[in-house]
Amino acid sequence: MAQEKAFVALRMVTGIIFLMHGFAKLQRGMDAVTTMFVELGLPSWLAYPVLAIELVGGLALILGVGASYAAWGLAVIMAGAIVTVKWKNGFLGGPGKSGYEFDLILLAVTVCVGLKRTEKRPG
Repeated sequence: MAQEKAFVALRMVTGIIFLMHGFAKLQRGMDAVTTMFVELGLPSWLAYPVLAIELVGGLALILGVGASYAAWGLAVIMAGAIVTVKWKNGFLGGPGKSGYEFDLILLAVTVCVGLKRTEKRPG
């Protein structure tokens, strides 16, 4: 019972993190976000599915509805962020550059959520 409560808390906090990252992108404006993606060497169109997955996926993790499916989309985003942006900065990063430690824990949590079915099934 305690383990299940801990899992739910971890899932919900992770959902809040992703939801807030999505909201932050909306507040910056999609022009700024697509420009940031291009500056990182990524295609500008990629900003839109990333935003959608962060918002919808974050909400799914918070509510526990479709969370295991949403978690895989969020895991892909974290793996992509590590490989394309953060890896070159190292684990802890350096002056003015963040490392991949935060992204790595989010990747690990989303994989765990993805592997566990959180929805109740009849029977």
